[in-house]
Amino acid sequence: MRRGGLVVLGLVVVPVLAEAQGLGGLAFNARRRVYYQSAVREQTGLLVGGSGMMRLGPLEVGVGGWLGTLKGDGTALNPDAKARTTVASGLVQVVPGVMVGARYEVRRFESDVGVTVWTLMGAGVRVEPGLGAPGLRGLVEAVVLPSAAVQGGAALAAARQVTVGVSYAPPRSPLGLRLGYRVERYDVEAAPGVSARYEQFQGLVVEAGLRFGR
Repeated sequence: MRRGGLVVLGLVVVPVLAEAQGLGGLAFNARRRVYYQSAVREQTGLLVGGSGMMRLGPLEVGVGGWLGTLKGDGTALNPDAKARTTVASGLVQVVPGVMVGARYEVRRFESDVGVTVWTLMGAGVRVEPGLGAPGLRGLVEAVVLPSAAVQGGAALAAARQVTVGVSYAPPRSPLGLRLGYRVERYDVEAAPGVSARYEQFQGLVVEAGLRFGR
């Protein structure tokens, strides 16, 4: 009972202490390419989701996720796949416009072939330089996820993600907009009877949200 009361108290107090809070939605026009031996299999689809963040001093904590269907060509080798991603991150501002921190991510893919779950952990950096106009900033975000656990599939050897774009927050307005291009690469190790492969996700990402506080 006491532990439950402390959890509830934390859920109430932390948002109150936060200097800034934000909620938003996103759309990722994703293209997934699987490079296996000499063949390339492609799936495309719109992934939609949302995110939330709280900031206290130099610390920013965020959660988010997206889901959707990636459509293949309808064959047994390239069926449609339902994709779902959940993300949690913690960042610290080291200098104005530059943040570094940790990232935890779970990805789930479900198709006629089966279900595969990737659990990824790593670190990243986000750089948002001013572009000379009020509220307009550049965006470069890079994440490396060297720790990976896989269920229902071969192990991952490497995982990298990069996003480049711009963001705009009109002065004296809680509205925020972000437009970027995202590229991800995942190297999948060989397994008994199966060759190694790598997968690449890429596409335009559009985000819109509201932010309150400083």
